[in-house]
Amino acid sequence: MATELLIALISTLILLPLLVLGISLYRVRRSFHRLAAELHTTRDRLQLAEQELGALCSASVGAGGHVVKLEQQVRRMIERQDTLELRAGNDRPYHQASQMVNKGADIGELVDACGLTRGEAELLVMMQRGAA
Repeated sequence: MATELLIALISTLILLPLLVLGISLYRVRRSFHRLAAELHTTRDRLQLAEQELGALCSASVGAGGHVVKLEQQVRRMIERQDTLELRAGNDRPYHQASQMVNKGADIGELVDACGLTRGEAELLVMMQRGAA
């Protein structure tokens, strides 16, 4: 009986570490599979993020081109506006002079008040009085 007890004790001492090793191996495998699944999910998310970043970059390039076109249009519009303002500014003395002629102003008054040359003032007076 002592031998059987000794054999049982030795068997237990041998099997117990094997059992602990088996349980540890099971836990390691379970952790490995969980980490592998997380790695796969992370890779999928990274790939999706890369695709979205590529789409954003493409969109920003298109938007940049659109902004450049808009800036060019704005520049052209400002130039046109400046040109129109210059024309309006140049026409203003003639408009003022025309009103003065209608009110009976003479050539000297037109030259002094509107900054016209004598020839311009004479022509404007002839045109206004000839039309009347």
